[in-house]
Amino acid sequence: MTSAQYAALLGLWIAGIVVPGPDIFVILRNAFLSSRPSAVFTALGVMVGNFAWIALSLMGVTVFISDNHVLKLAVQIGGALFLLRMGYGSLRSGLDGRAARRSSTLGPVLHEPQDPGGAHPVQGGAPGRGPGGTGSAAQHPVAHDVAAEPARTGLATDPLRSDDAAVIAELSAGSRRGRFLGPEGLTPWRALAQGTVTNLANAKAVVFFVALFGSVVPAGILWWEALAVLGMMVAVGLAWFLAVAWAGSIPALARRFQARTAEVEIVSGVVFALVAVGLLVEALLTI
Repeated sequence: MTSAQYAALLGLWIAGIVVPGPDIFVILRNAFLSSRPSAVFTALGVMVGNFAWIALSLMGVTVFISDNHVLKLAVQIGGALFLLRMGYGSLRSGLDGRAARRSSTLGPVLHEPQDPGGAHPVQGGAPGRGPGGTGSAAQHPVAHDVAAEPARTGLATDPLRSDDAAVIAELSAGSRRGRFLGPEGLTPWRALAQGTVTNLANAKAVVFFVALFGSVVPAGILWWEALAVLGMMVAVGLAWFLAVAWAGSIPALARRFQARTAEVEIVSGVVFALVAVGLLVEALLTI
């Protein structure tokens, strides 16, 4: 390979990986909602998938998949179904989180206290007395206002409502923790697996790598040239995805997105679902 071919390959590779897609979104989601180590391992997982695609391309396997209609269709449908499941999980988690948040912010229904002896609300008087009562509340209006302030502002803690909101939030968080594809409670191996499977499930990689290697890499490439291509692409890709993981997990930025966890999950789910639908439509059009 000539230096011009290496440069062209590098330029096309950079242009391909910087475009936002499932790889970047899964890294950012785990960076925002989990931790920096989780994001780093997710980025490593993405590069494990890319390493496999590059190696398969150098061996001619991606060309074989692209030329075999049935195999290509199976890869497209399988990848689309995985991304669709991932999108559904994120959307459900986000919607559950929003429902829990709305429930926890709803105030209790407030009613003016009624005079047991009449139809007039109590306004500063003791129970059973009119507005001009001389009870302790009338003698100490400040104390009465302090006591009534939580009810007026919605800051009063209704034990039943608080317990319900806590249960809803706990169930929502528990459902996210229990899923392999979710960002909650990520272990390094789970994060690595998420990145790897997300990358491999994107069947558009087959088309991308076939076009990339078919247009730049010569057919009779030498073994050491293949190793040079592999090393160059892995190094550049790793640097990029680790940079995304680091930038997304900057504490000040991560805190902002953690405050909007439900919205991050919903956006991620929509992106995964759209990519999946695109793959399914493309597969159906080729049948």
